Amino acid sequence: MKSQVGGFVLFISLFYLIGFGLLGYGLWSARRSTQAAAWPTTPATITSLEVRENSHSDDTTYEVKVRYTYTVEGVAFEGSRLAFGYGGSSDREAHDEIRRRLKEAKAVAVRYDPANPAVSCLSYGLHRTILFVLVFSVTWLLFVIGFTLLFSLSFRSDAVLLDNLSVQ
Repeated sequence: MKSQVGGFVLFISLFYLIGFGLLGYGLWSARRSTQAAAWPTTPATITSLEVRENSHSDDTTYEVKVRYTYTVEGVAFEGSRLAFGYGGSSDREAHDEIRRRLKEAKAVAVRYDPANPAVSCLSYGLHRTILFVLVFSVTWLLFVIGFTLLFSLSFRSDAVLLDNLSVQ
């Protein structure tokens, strides 16, 4: 029984690490993406822009890849972050629309961290990718907690049945 519990602890720990890692990443992305709303802006020049297609065995995702240059207090910087936490999805139209909007723009403003101007982004806020990661990680952790509770219950004796058994 001890080896089963030890094996389970080792096994389930990996799932907790994944869940808390995803949750941490989602919270970090949400924090940085909302902080960017208050950052100063400066004009940027887009140097490269594409929608990248990533094909997997049974799924295809799309993601906007952008590179841009900007200047803060006479110092030139290069950035590639569309938004903190942004990632691809299977909704090609959404990514094509982002690309189209950036391509057709007469001017683009980049938001930069005043404490470190090399950190920048073109958009901000709690977008779909961040919300997906947060909801997924919470759902993942709830499942893992539930599985842990079920496992621990399977090794518990049922004293209630014995205590409430009326026999003569």
